[in-house]
Amino acid sequence: MSISAIQPVVATLPNAANLVAFYLSCDRALGLLNPQHLPAHVMAALQGHSIHMSTAILSNAVGTYLLQAIAAGKVRTLPQLAFEGELREGTPFIYNGHFTGYGFGAANKTSELRLTAKLDEPLAGKKLSFEFSKNGLVNATAYTRMSGSTRLFAFGYISEIDDTTIRAVPYVVGDLVANNHMMASPVVPTLELRPQEIKQFQEMDETWFPSKAEFQRMTMVPELTVKELICQLLGEHSVPSDWGGEECDVLSANLLVDGNRHTGAFLLKGPARFHPMKPTDLGKNGDQLYRLFNIPAQIYVIQHCHSIGAAVRKQAEAFALARNFIAPCKIVFIDGLTTARLLRAHGHWPEAKITSRKGKMV
Repeated sequence: MSISAIQPVVATLPNAANLVAFYLSCDRALGLLNPQHLPAHVMAALQGHSIHMSTAILSNAVGTYLLQAIAAGKVRTLPQLAFEGELREGTPFIYNGHFTGYGFGAANKTSELRLTAKLDEPLAGKKLSFEFSKNGLVNATAYTRMSGSTRLFAFGYISEIDDTTIRAVPYVVGDLVANNHMMASPVVPTLELRPQEIKQFQEMDETWFPSKAEFQRMTMVPELTVKELICQLLGEHSVPSDWGGEECDVLSANLLVDGNRHTGAFLLKGPARFHPMKPTDLGKNGDQLYRLFNIPAQIYVIQHCHSIGAAVRKQAEAFALARNFIAPCKIVFIDGLTTARLLRAHGHWPEAKITSRKGKMV
């Protein structure tokens, strides 16, 4: 999708969110937004007129309209573009995650600034580099928030791709926050739902922690057992069969959260690879996770017999964030410990077995 494909219309964001800007390209923002949908004071600030509280307007007001442009244009993440074969120059994208900021110190006498990020699968081995000028910094906070190791939200477009680097030009860089009545907080934590918040999974004993030897019993539990238990708890009368092109392992409209029914799509991983989950465990370059989020659901559940690694969690968060610009959704991580608790609560935890002539049980 080219930059011009972003429709400059007002869209309703599914979640109450705001973007607090630290860097903003006023010229590029004006090219995206429809002036007819902008209040006069916002338009004046973007055009560089000297008006009251222009810094506050650029920092706190313009981000809302850019988020609406992202939603209307269905702007995707870099992994999504890679899976869809649309990773090319001129394509807009969003990125929310870790950056390293360069050039923000007093010793830098030039106007050049840079934010870089190491990318995971399916772009492992590449880095993302945003390059821009100090002229676009909209407040003094930018120098501290964007310097060194930091976490930021960025919306921009690809300017160049080579074997090692995806270079990009930003429209805006800042903090993506969820608004509530008390205070603004980062959006990503609000996307995650704890397994215990799903009514059908509430019988787990959260005080039980299996020993290392006990946890090894997870290798005795086939993926089918977990699938059958989940279907049983959700009131599904049939258990879906596995096949190579499936987008999810279980799809159910019976998940109960706060008394309301929700549709959940499940990705399940058994003990065939009994180690922390990595993107490479999820099909070719992690495309199972990408396919999972193509399903129209309100809750996306990633389950594994072992721990769930940081790279998988980051990719799931990125997909969930992009999905939230289309429709509200949550993600749930059911790791090996939670799976063990769920099995134990419903009588499916394997019996101890003798492992030595001395009669030691595990």
